[in-house]
Amino acid sequence: MATAPRIQPSPRRIALGWLVRFAVTALVFGYLLRLIDVRSVWSKLLALPVAALLGSLTLSALAAGAGFLRWRALLRAYGAQTLPSYLASGRIYGAALFYNLLPGAVGGDVYRGYATRHCFADGSATRSMSVVFVERIFGFSGLLLLASVAAVLGTHTEPQVLFYSALGLSAALAAVLAISFGHRLSDLLPAPIARITRALPTIQHLSPCLWALVLSLMTHVLISLAGHVLIHSLAPSVTLVQSFATFPLGTLAAYFPLTVAGAGARDIALVELFARLNVPREAALTTSLCILGCSLIISGIGGLTQLGIRGPTESIE
Repeated sequence: MATAPRIQPSPRRIALGWLVRFAVTALVFGYLLRLIDVRSVWSKLLALPVAALLGSLTLSALAAGAGFLRWRALLRAYGAQTLPSYLASGRIYGAALFYNLLPGAVGGDVYRGYATRHCFADGSATRSMSVVFVERIFGFSGLLLLASVAAVLGTHTEPQVLFYSALGLSAALAAVLAISFGHRLSDLLPAPIARITRALPTIQHLSPCLWALVLSLMTHVLISLAGHVLIHSLAPSVTLVQSFATFPLGTLAAYFPLTVAGAGARDIALVELFARLNVPREAALTTSLCILGCSLIISGIGGLTQLGIRGPTESIE
């Protein structure tokens, strides 16, 4: 039985990654500190109901669970002969969440791909890595779909959101098609590239793909609900529709790579977006910080599961 890989990046690379991300995050928070009252943020943090904090953490954990199920569905869709047991794959997925927070590391996505290469008959890491890449595309597509729907349902329709969402969805579709049908172009490509394209997986089952798309939407609906529970407890005037129109855009901003777990980028986006709804900046920043806290807690728990991984190929199927 193969052992799950241990990712050991060079200390210099880790240090440089932390330095860059912390520097960018600090600059953004330095700008925010000029706009808000720090004491007010602290008082709002202390005033948040425990039920709201626990509810947000629970919804965030459910969102992570939906992402986990999406990954398993896509492994099946792309022809994996065996799947790790739910326990084993859950440990791999949890550890990957943790690794994705580490600047300079190989990354949780590479970890997932390498750890599940034996799910395919030929043991090809190219196939399992491609599935992880497609899973990330599906997650991003779900976010863009939700942002588009929320923009239409919101009080003020944002044409830019619809345009860039359509552009992003088109790019996502093109990427999935390129992976799914790239092997057919192998004979037309140079030999080094052809060797890679021949190893790309193809869609074997369509229904898991559709289920993965549903799970992608569910993931970001849950994340938006996790944010709404917090912001509504601080600013009761914020409606559920307004939260669905705002939090997806904040999540999009968190994709900015040069921050720590999206901190800074998501914060400034939510502060400015909620300011349009006459929500105090302090309430928006408090909400964003709590969302970050939930993410770090879940990723930290995922990192602890790495201690118990025995192997990625324990299968119950």
